[in-house]
Amino acid sequence: MAKFILVHGMFHGGWCFDIIKPMLESNGHMVVAEDLAGCGADKTEAGDVSLDLWASNVAALAAAHEKVILLGHSRGGLVVSQAAERVPQHVSAIVYLTALMLPNGKSPMNLPEIMAEQGFESSGDMMAPRFTPDGLSMLPPEDATELFYGACSQKIRDWAVPRVGSEPLAPLMTPISVTPERWGRIPKIYIETTEDKTLPINSQRAMIAAVGPDEVITMHTDHMPIITDAAALADILDDVAKRYAA
Repeated sequence: MAKFILVHGMFHGGWCFDIIKPMLESNGHMVVAEDLAGCGADKTEAGDVSLDLWASNVAALAAAHEKVILLGHSRGGLVVSQAAERVPQHVSAIVYLTALMLPNGKSPMNLPEIMAEQGFESSGDMMAPRFTPDGLSMLPPEDATELFYGACSQKIRDWAVPRVGSEPLAPLMTPISVTPERWGRIPKIYIETTEDKTLPINSQRAMIAAVGPDEVITMHTDHMPIITDAAALADILDDVAKRYAA
């Protein structure tokens, strides 16, 4: 049995793991999937949200257990990296699920630079940012339904799309701070998604080349395998747990 802490991506909350969570639990794993501050149902004001706050909260969850597997989906990769740096003794592995896996000192704003350095061409325009009037949060993209849930049934769209919300901006502007002695010593598994329209495969592979995870697993899915291919992903994570869980 493993203990998973699942960290959601941009514009989402812990609710986005509602389909895969019981699948993992049915295999005997303990699963925690909470809202980050200022996301989902959490009412923290965007101006009070920082990457440090997110990392501190996730690190505290990890420290409550002897060993955990951290999984970051999409933007959640920033959070699991920074949390693992804080409490490496409590993290047996980090799973980056089509996630931002960045080298020390880099923020998401540096992704084009990372791609160029690693010899990867741009996969096209990233989603055009839209901001709240106070400038403290990003609004979901206008094509969020197609971008995140284009491969889903109408029933899933009706469930998910109304829950998509704004994203506190400050963490996206913050470079991560990780060291070889702490974050660097933890096994890292990157799950790439070849049909991804949100974080295109070239972007994923540039980060893989820059960081060099211990293992790369390929899924031929879109950006949301936690929903669109949850059973296959649960099997992958079950296998990861057997190999990496303490």
